[in-house]
Amino acid sequence: MPLVLGMIAGLATGAGPQPVGGSTLVDAGRSRYAIVVGATAPPAVRRGAEELQRHVKEMCAVTLPIRTDSEGLPAHAILIGPSRHLQALHVSIDPKRLGTEGFLLRTVGPHLVIAGAGPRGTMYGCSALLEKLGVRWFTPTVTRIPHPDRISVPAMEETQVPAFEYREPFFWEAQDRDWAARNRVNGAWTRLDESTGGKITYHPFVHSFDDLIPRSLYATHPEYFPVIHGKRTDGYVQRCLTNPDVLRLTIEQVRTWIREHPEAQIYSVSQNDTYNFCECENCQALTKKYGSHSGLYLWFVNQVAEAVEKEHPEKWIDTLAYQFTEAAPTGITPRRNVRIRLCPISCCEAHPYERCSAPANVSFLKALRAWGQLTGNLYVWHYNTDFAHYLMPFPDFDEFPAEARLYHRSGVRGIFFQGDAAKGGGGSDAELRSYVMAKLLWDLNVDADALVTEWMQGVYGPAWKPMRRWFDLLHEQARVPDHHFGIYDAPTKVPYLTPEVVAEGDRLFQEAEKLAEGNAVAADYVAKAKLGLRYVRLMQHPSGGPEFRDFMTDVRRRGITELREGQPLDEWERDYLAQLPKAP
Repeated sequence: MPLVLGMIAGLATGAGPQPVGGSTLVDAGRSRYAIVVGATAPPAVRRGAEELQRHVKEMCAVTLPIRTDSEGLPAHAILIGPSRHLQALHVSIDPKRLGTEGFLLRTVGPHLVIAGAGPRGTMYGCSALLEKLGVRWFTPTVTRIPHPDRISVPAMEETQVPAFEYREPFFWEAQDRDWAARNRVNGAWTRLDESTGGKITYHPFVHSFDDLIPRSLYATHPEYFPVIHGKRTDGYVQRCLTNPDVLRLTIEQVRTWIREHPEAQIYSVSQNDTYNFCECENCQALTKKYGSHSGLYLWFVNQVAEAVEKEHPEKWIDTLAYQFTEAAPTGITPRRNVRIRLCPISCCEAHPYERCSAPANVSFLKALRAWGQLTGNLYVWHYNTDFAHYLMPFPDFDEFPAEARLYHRSGVRGIFFQGDAAKGGGGSDAELRSYVMAKLLWDLNVDADALVTEWMQGVYGPAWKPMRRWFDLLHEQARVPDHHFGIYDAPTKVPYLTPEVVAEGDRLFQEAEKLAEGNAVAADYVAKAKLGLRYVRLMQHPSGGPEFRDFMTDVRRRGITELREGQPLDEWERDYLAQLPKAP
């Protein structure tokens, strides 16, 4: 059957004629088209061209040749990235509109142009065209490739730029290089490299006080460390930020990081993952002056950023608004090269924040508004799993799409969606979540619910309907206004895992397993999802018998290394068994 793209409405980019033409790229096993790249095209642009060539071959068994612009312009060309031929076609690329990651898709006569101002933009444009042709990269191992006998494109002119400059679904499964590049995410933890145009790189990532002022200095300089309950305190603590030597050493260390890691764009000067802040007279005075702990921390970070800016104006200093620094300060604003990363760690994740009555959500919304008024350089660290129970179903698919849109309206420029990123992954709906998140982070106009159905049809295949009913059942429970849950709640406490829901889950998985018989991919992904329900049953009805042993065998077979954050699997197993009632 022929595959024909519908008319594409978009924004014109650059000077030149309006789009004309429209072409049949492949028909009945033949093509007149060649792919053309610049003779000196960077690796990501060449990758985009090769991706287009490879996928078209898989779709139609037709290999489009790749040529360079050192040759003449073919009569029918797909022009990938900047080249000398674009000028002849009166197509210009506006870096101010496209940035480093945006791209244009334009037909000019018989030619098709896919080009961005930066290498990643061009590569992303190739992925976008393939998606328009029906290709989907659902997971690192599951791809949908249609097999039409004709591929046609109409006259088109479209410009795409990402909704957020920093886009990271932080799941083990989402760190795969090819999946991340194809789905247009660019986070620090992905395995992207030069072949994909790089990524947004941090050094270090977060919670950096121990790296800036090592604990070993306490023996000779206890004054660098916080006063807690009247005395200087060692251990995993914050630092005394009003000590001038702490500032001096921090600036020196950041300069060292820049020399040793020039590839990074962002350097973290951020509080440790603890309270334990300094209560000395000077730190308390600045906290009072600026109305919150965040004011003291921003006062310190601003000075670091000012020193760095003189030598490296293109570098950014990243710091957290987290726990005791979540509330915005008064009387001080972040410097232009400071990124504030706001972290709603205490929020209810059942409901969109703006429709939730939980006090932590109300407080966070106030902080978001206040920080948004102080700076246009906000990132958000958003939480998308239960960190004490990675496998437990976590029905937040109403909530996180709503927050992505809220953040964008609030001026947020980047989102880190934190899930189960432990080696081997396995967390609740990790690949489904990553897919929906990737699409949202690029384009906030997507229909998240439709993406869920599309993914389930593509991955669960014949078993998708009972899997979708299980998904919907959990979310119906989460939507109840007083059904709140957070990121550390136990399966025995969350309001959506009642005995009736668990029993219905057993029935739905039995139906899904039967429908998936004979389909290896569907059966495997149904079994992976069922680990979550099996985990819930073992937590609600503790047992060390055959059910538990079979569960642990399957967990290990999948390479899962953690069932709760930071605890190795063997240790978790020992703790679980140790807590079982002793036999009389």
